[in-house]
Amino acid sequence: MGDKTMEQRVAETILQKEDEISVCGRTYRVAPPSTATLILASEAVSRLPKTKLDPQRVVEESLSVAKDCRALGDVAAILILGARHLTETRTVREKRERRYLWGLVRLHKNVEVEKTTDRKAELSKEILECCSPKALNLLVGSLLQKMEIGDFFGLTTFLTEINMLRPTKVETPTTASGR
Repeated sequence: MGDKTMEQRVAETILQKEDEISVCGRTYRVAPPSTATLILASEAVSRLPKTKLDPQRVVEESLSVAKDCRALGDVAAILILGARHLTETRTVREKRERRYLWGLVRLHKNVEVEKTTDRKAELSKEILECCSPKALNLLVGSLLQKMEIGDFFGLTTFLTEINMLRPTKVETPTTASGR
């Protein structure tokens, strides 16, 4: 990525060219993020424990909060899959059996059923099981660098400022009683 010119990066962003990323031996195509992807990633980050680690006891404190850090896998999975591809619905043929006459007669019928797969949970589990902390750090860092977080921050800051400048109370002149 360091070899590309600014024009090439802009063209890839405008054309929404997908990058390929390898995680645990599988290759995933990562598209430029949508606003929904950034929102979902932010939501997953908010589930991380809010603690301040003591630099003198890094190992002990890191191990004490590690149990609450499953959201790290969710963050990586959301950034890789994107908001649109977190779940997958497929039509699957299932064999159903109906019994008649106290189970003596059995009829088999093929039925099409829609099944939804939670791809985010599967990828999150896979990432947490096979990636080292260093590999996870590099993965999330590289994915965040490709996102347009600065533009998202600018938009949210702008809209927050507008909301703060809006008058919230309308002053009306007081009237004497009886009028």
